[in-house]
Amino acid sequence: MDPISSCLPGRSGIETRPHISVVVVSYNMRREIPRTLYSLSAAYQKNISRTDYEILLVDNGSNQPWTRQDLLDIDAEIEILNIENATPSPVPAANRGIWHARGVLIGVLIDGARLVTPGLLHACRQAARVHPRPIVATVGFHLGFEHQAKGVQRGYNQDVENRLLDSIGWPSDGYRLFETSVFNGSCANGWFLPMAETNALFMPEELWKELGGYDEAFQSPGGGLSNLDMFERALALPDTQLVTVLGEGNFHQVHGGISSNSPTSHWEEWHQEYRRIRNRDYRQPVAHSVFFGSMPPSGLAHAEASVRAARGGCSRDAASDYIELLEAVLLNETNLEPEAAFLEARDAARGTVALDERDLSDIPAGLGDLLAHLKQHRTEGRILDGDLSNVPQGYTMIGRKRMDNLRDCVEQTLQQAVPGDFVECGVWNGGGCILMRGILRARGVTNRKVWVVDSFCGLPAAGPHDEGLDLSRDRFPQLAISVERVKAHFDLFGLLDGQVEFLPGWFSDTLPRAPIERIAVLRLDGDLYSSTMEALTNLYDKVSPGGFIIIDDYGALPQCARAVEEFRAARGVTAPIDPIDATGVFWRKGF
Repeated sequence: MDPISSCLPGRSGIETRPHISVVVVSYNMRREIPRTLYSLSAAYQKNISRTDYEILLVDNGSNQPWTRQDLLDIDAEIEILNIENATPSPVPAANRGIWHARGVLIGVLIDGARLVTPGLLHACRQAARVHPRPIVATVGFHLGFEHQAKGVQRGYNQDVENRLLDSIGWPSDGYRLFETSVFNGSCANGWFLPMAETNALFMPEELWKELGGYDEAFQSPGGGLSNLDMFERALALPDTQLVTVLGEGNFHQVHGGISSNSPTSHWEEWHQEYRRIRNRDYRQPVAHSVFFGSMPPSGLAHAEASVRAARGGCSRDAASDYIELLEAVLLNETNLEPEAAFLEARDAARGTVALDERDLSDIPAGLGDLLAHLKQHRTEGRILDGDLSNVPQGYTMIGRKRMDNLRDCVEQTLQQAVPGDFVECGVWNGGGCILMRGILRARGVTNRKVWVVDSFCGLPAAGPHDEGLDLSRDRFPQLAISVERVKAHFDLFGLLDGQVEFLPGWFSDTLPRAPIERIAVLRLDGDLYSSTMEALTNLYDKVSPGGFIIIDDYGALPQCARAVEEFRAARGVTAPIDPIDATGVFWRKGF
């Protein structure tokens, strides 16, 4: 029998029942619940009519209970159930909503601070038709660019979230929520691997009855592991089928909750409660899922990340393998033995060491200490012995940690659709820019550019705030790489094309009139106070909210750090600065 037939025996005789009941549990969510309900409303949901479903708003003892007057603007059939003498756990509230529901298919948002995508209700209704006993799950996300438990410690709050939602024009296109979110912890591996729970669980009424609803033995504030337990028990029911809905999702709004928004983990106390109830440790269930739905363009980046996770990690897909190899070559990690041999032979020619040619025939044995020294400095992005005559023989001096950071920043902005191009100011041999262009090539991105910004004739003379720091061409000619040579390096990797723009000249001349419109990643490696300040002054406003600012020399050169601090103070920038290694730092631009 079709589990989503709408005319079935009701509580008394035959009645027309809604196809779907959606239970939304609320506790002190005055800002969040109207948004949640709007995202469930007939004005927002597609391919479903108002009479096809009902919403049961169950308030679990909020300081200010809901009234019908509060929700007059929501185009939906809403019944309000305000619970008096509520428990700290939302479990009894969720159960009350389930037992009060009239729908054939019942969905529960046990944490009601969830926005949903516009096709979620229709997709869940259709997905439930693929099996007589379906368990329909949707993947959960956190709004923001990192898990909210971490984000709230770094300034993410309701005001920031309001601006974030404004930046995508929500609710005009609800699928753009994918652009400003990350998978939540229980769905960290995405759509194609098992999840620990779903925060929008839909099952036919009879399955809820078989399970007896949520187990009210879970009494911890916030529910503890009750939602994980419900999902685990549902999947253990006989003759059921998990159906994972693709291309739809639920998105957690920050509201100060005890679980998603707490800077302190409560896992151990919740796990102890689970052990008392189940007499065993919690184990994430593994169930074969069938998949139902389609993928909107804004969800493709998350889908690609899900595919990489399902393949066993980012290193196992061809694009990621290419990017990893590109990093290694740009850093010259693949050719360190000849580099060590060159340094030894050069020093022998200078008369500073005695050369034993046998060392050159077996470099790991003969020059093992030097080779290990090189590897360590290459990882950390330090020039060997601090001697600029020992600049790396690769295409960059930034080292593996800062290279990986640059890759992560670029990949995150692509996955989260942060608009803008990628800009590096101070490029030396061009390795960082070559990496960015290579990532675009590997990921098939054709609508962004890489801007290669440099004098291409070394650093300028020290300015009044540079405290005599002289890195000019006359003193360090090895820092002056011509634009022709950098272009040749791009060409060597097959990456010199129309998506690469060169901006030669002193920053003071080129940046004020640079034809760069929007920036997703801005990397500054200008060393000096003046170069750093000029780049920030002229380009910071072009960085999109959610974009990254990377400062290469912050920890190495006080002049550079002072420019950053003075700029941030003058502009009121409060986004936390995160270290990359002993030298580099970065932060993410807020909303």
